[in-house]
Amino acid sequence: MLNLIVNADDFGISEKVNEGIYNAFTHGILTSTSIIANGRAFDHAVGIYKTIQDLDVGVHLTLLEEQPVADRNQIPTLLTSGGSFKKNATNFTKDYFLGKINLDEVLYEFEAQVLKIKNSGIPISHMDSHQHIHMLPGIFKIAVALARKHNIPAIRIPYERPRWYMLKKSGMFTRFLQLLVLNKFCRYSTLSGLISTNYFVGFYYSGNLKHEHLKRILQDIPREGFCELICHPGVDDPDSSYRHWNYQWEKELEALTHKNVKSFLAENNIELCTYKQMVES
Repeated sequence: MLNLIVNADDFGISEKVNEGIYNAFTHGILTSTSIIANGRAFDHAVGIYKTIQDLDVGVHLTLLEEQPVADRNQIPTLLTSGGSFKKNATNFTKDYFLGKINLDEVLYEFEAQVLKIKNSGIPISHMDSHQHIHMLPGIFKIAVALARKHNIPAIRIPYERPRWYMLKKSGMFTRFLQLLVLNKFCRYSTLSGLISTNYFVGFYYSGNLKHEHLKRILQDIPREGFCELICHPGVDDPDSSYRHWNYQWEKELEALTHKNVKSFLAENNIELCTYKQMVES
């Protein structure tokens, strides 16, 4: 039996995404989500959580695009001249490896995000990050230490096994290279007492997970242990600020609520679960 955690990233980023996550949980196979403390619809997300408290919620740490939670004067190396986070992971990673990012500031901002979520009344079941930025070597150590300090028992290790079909798909070679780089970072991670899933899938199809993709990737996973599938459901067109991501939010919601998806899981010996259930097992 494979235990599958279906986790939606970006809870709190917009009301349309929040609604998609709600629908995927109440009408589909979603079991878990990760909330962005500095998302523009954070309060809206907290309100949704209070109506469906069976939803597992993790912290989706971010150092990209959004506004910081911490005092800007305390985190200057994380910000642009306009006072917001850097535009994308490429810019951030470049500055990181050039030694321009102060890791004490990363800790300061990450902790502010964790505390904001805890103070909202949401218990945090796991930790991950926007664009998997927590997997950068020095930053991963910070994330692990912070998780242990705040009794967050599980953390995402986004190692997705490369498949031959990934090389055949037109227009996806850059994503495949990104997967290989991310996997390299994952190999050097040390959990230090935290828990992670045995398998991880969804990065390659991130933002474009259709029903046929979901079936393909789940059929390849061994029928034992725990696996996390990441997804990005939404209703209609989310905030125009995120159109440059080119995510198919509505298509992902359709995949998660497809009329045959639950029967497909049952036929393939896959059982839905949460991070909390994994930790308690």
